[in-house]
Amino acid sequence: MINLILLTGFLGSGKTTLLNSLLHNFENKRIGVIVNEFGKVNIDAVLTNRDGIEMAELSNGSIFCACLKGSFIKSLVSMSKCDIDHIFVEASGLADPANMAQILSAISGQAERTIDYLGSVCVVDAENHIKLFDVFPALQRQIEYSSVLIINKSDLVDQNRILELSKHLISLNPDARQYVTTYCRLDLTELIKLLSPVSLPAKDSSNTIENRPMVITLSFKDSVKESELNCFLKDIAVYTYRIKGFVTTEKGLCEISAVGQRFTVRPFEGKVEHHEIVLISSVGIKLMSLVTEANGKFLNGRLSI
Repeated sequence: MINLILLTGFLGSGKTTLLNSLLHNFENKRIGVIVNEFGKVNIDAVLTNRDGIEMAELSNGSIFCACLKGSFIKSLVSMSKCDIDHIFVEASGLADPANMAQILSAISGQAERTIDYLGSVCVVDAENHIKLFDVFPALQRQIEYSSVLIINKSDLVDQNRILELSKHLISLNPDARQYVTTYCRLDLTELIKLLSPVSLPAKDSSNTIENRPMVITLSFKDSVKESELNCFLKDIAVYTYRIKGFVTTEKGLCEISAVGQRFTVRPFEGKVEHHEIVLISSVGIKLMSLVTEANGKFLNGRLSI
């Protein structure tokens, strides 16, 4: 039997941080990982890939949407043939997992070994969740279909915001266990024990090809100065929900991560095939012209769109 755990949460909430903590906690176990991204470039797969792990990357959509659901099912069936104990699935930030039970039913007759769905963990961005909740229906579904809710990034808000958010989550899912964390630091052994599939009936996912956000992938022709990169990110981040990727500066290879107006540029010691950043737009196609303008203004046109 293989245990399956689903990780959900909005863009930049901390899912990859939680996944890496789980992988470290289960380092003596045989693990499979499925990482799902909305963009064509799977940045999170680079951040979690390591020796001894069966890895599958599903990009350019949601695994709960018709566009990738078939690939998700095939990946689960394929992993059922591997010598592993657990499968961790990191869903994309806008994933609606309401049809997870339907997907598990679809693989029941195909899987070589039984896959036991332990349940879903939803990572909630303490700073941004409330203002984004009414914009994205998937956020409500992520909460409703999880048995554990992690209010993460608590260091960025005050206690009143935490209390407000906690009450909001209780109104949506009173049975879920809540944790308040920074960097998703919590007792992972306890978390696993608390997981269980929710009793809600399966529904059609709200993820469709038509309502997916606009995603832009930018590649760098050569290295850039970190000061210029910071100016570019500061100018563009406000028009995005999420920016992430890898860029070479005068200080070496760097990982880029931005949520809203907050961004970081930090050294990255791993290897990457492509120096690219992925932007998920909050202003639709307008982001293309804004990026083009900022590219000329701050980076002397060294970005390729």
